[in-house]
Amino acid sequence: MLIRPSATFAHPVLSPHTDDYGERNFDITLDIEEVPETGAVKITGACVLDDGAVRNLLKTGHATLGLVVECLETYFQRFFAVALEEFSLDFPLGELRGRVAVQAVLAASSDNVRLESEAIAEDYPPHTRLLESGDVIAVSTIHSFEAGLDKLLPMESIFRLISSENVPEGIFLVELDSEAIRIEVHPKLYTTIYGLRGTGMRDVLLPALFLPAVMTALVAMRNSGYEAHRWHRVIEARCNNEGISIDSSTDLALTALKLLDAPLGLIS
Repeated sequence: MLIRPSATFAHPVLSPHTDDYGERNFDITLDIEEVPETGAVKITGACVLDDGAVRNLLKTGHATLGLVVECLETYFQRFFAVALEEFSLDFPLGELRGRVAVQAVLAASSDNVRLESEAIAEDYPPHTRLLESGDVIAVSTIHSFEAGLDKLLPMESIFRLISSENVPEGIFLVELDSEAIRIEVHPKLYTTIYGLRGTGMRDVLLPALFLPAVMTALVAMRNSGYEAHRWHRVIEARCNNEGISIDSSTDLALTALKLLDAPLGLIS
């Protein structure tokens, strides 16, 4: 399982989230290769470890280094033993889809492993530096990426324009309780919009129609209840892939503009 930054230990742990080893560092660099059509994913990278005493534990076999790979959407979670300088993992069977988290963990591989780094904070007494098998020695930041086709789908693919006599002329309603985001308009407006789709005026539709619809969807995504819908998965995948947050402090208008690739620029 992943070790969250909030986790605490009774012994010193080398991590970007602790000061137990002062300025010493342990983390990973990742490169992701993906073939979305087949679901194949390849993770390559290397570990950064600049504490000589901890490196020696690995070299002498007193510690084991591995990657935890977790994908909640496919219920995938495994620990892979890897080398320090370079590693490569292949996932050819569509095992990873959606948000994938990767973390490096270095743990004691036997009992009575002593931590002897001179960088360990002095407030750790000697008895806390003697570890048992399985105790965590070092842990990296949790790195994440988005796997699968959803992040590549155009935003327009998640909308459906619906003609409805129940909608007054000149306005539109946004309905989220279906696989696509339904934009309901009066039949006269429906005909006008479809007439614009094949002309240069089509670019006006993005900021005028889709922008407020995306903002409505983002507001809804701050709460649970829509996760099973396709539009939610596509927007979430795009946000995860582009590092966009939709928490309460986020400017949703700016977020919607980013997701639609700055549509106002098309007008100018």
